[in-house]
Amino acid sequence: MQRFISSLLVVACVGIGSVSAELTRGKVFDRFITIWLENQDYAKVVVDSSIADLKRQGILLTRYYAHTHPSQPNYLAAIAGDYFGNNHDDWVRLPENVATVVDLLEDKNVTWSGYFEDVPGPGYMGNASDGSTGTDGWDYVRKHNPFVTYDSVTNEGERLLRLESFDDFQRAFAAKQVPQFVFMTPNMMNDGHNTTLDFATKWSHKFLQPLLADKAFNERTLISLTYDESETYTEPNHIVTLLLGNAIPPALKGTQDDTFYTHYSMLSTLQANWGLHHLGRYDVGANVFKLVADKVGYTANKDPENLPTVNNSASYPGILHDDPAVRLPIPVPNTKLVGAGGLGILPAIEAAWSGPPTYLTPYDGSGRVFDGDRNPPVYNTPQGFSS
Repeated sequence: MQRFISSLLVVACVGIGSVSAELTRGKVFDRFITIWLENQDYAKVVVDSSIADLKRQGILLTRYYAHTHPSQPNYLAAIAGDYFGNNHDDWVRLPENVATVVDLLEDKNVTWSGYFEDVPGPGYMGNASDGSTGTDGWDYVRKHNPFVTYDSVTNEGERLLRLESFDDFQRAFAAKQVPQFVFMTPNMMNDGHNTTLDFATKWSHKFLQPLLADKAFNERTLISLTYDESETYTEPNHIVTLLLGNAIPPALKGTQDDTFYTHYSMLSTLQANWGLHHLGRYDVGANVFKLVADKVGYTANKDPENLPTVNNSASYPGILHDDPAVRLPIPVPNTKLVGAGGLGILPAIEAAWSGPPTYLTPYDGSGRVFDGDRNPPVYNTPQGFSS
């Protein structure tokens, strides 16, 4: 994978909190912060008083869906465009040729970090750790830090050092040196996993207020407050997601967006905003947040044609499934697609997957939703490759 160590060192020394040569401007926003909470149904969250107050300051995405259960596969999907059949929260690992959003961002010199509350130290790769709550409840857990599953991150020391704590985030925020892409997960108390819906939403409301204050950021900043999955497995995995921040025009604050989205939409939205290459996976074809799509002229948003039959509580087959009978090799990325950024696949990904075996892929760019029930992925030979 292509590396951008020199640019990372420049950013580490200079900081990116103010507009400078190191800032890669986006078409709609210059910074994206995504904050993840745990395991609540849309119908319960949307009427919560703390969420209702935040809604007045942003855009409610009313048709946002997680991919499967339990938590971990949804985190994995959000940064790599697939969850590779994962249907459990146990320790997993994916090889270095599986790229993530990190590769796309670094290719365009977009700075990034992951911040995880109560992580013992930068780049910690353990399964869990007690932290600040004093409850012996595993405040930090690996399953909520998707980056450490990917060897393409963990085999690179500079990347590991970007997996930091909430204290590190607060220092960066105070110094106006917050990176341009930020992925955040609170500890197991504050995200609601070991507490309640009300506990987590009150924490979120308090945590977000400094980030939503006037002049909190000098750059256009879009913040996504989302849930990893719903609580009720028999429901269609409908979750609340709010878009907040000073990148939202005043006229759109307090509104709602009824477009269909999944966690893959974060990837397609980042690609459309910064003109990024794509990963060649389910990021291609995922709907772009309307706020961005409208401004960049992206017109491909649509409902998946198979949506009525989708059971996104059942994980499809893949290498990370815990049933050996349904394990499959890691799918080959589709190098023939064009992503939401108007570009093809990241060249480094194409190089990493070139040559044998026969080029088969389930990724067709259609935006279809796949599951382990009636809509399993189908592996085909894309146009331009021989079977």
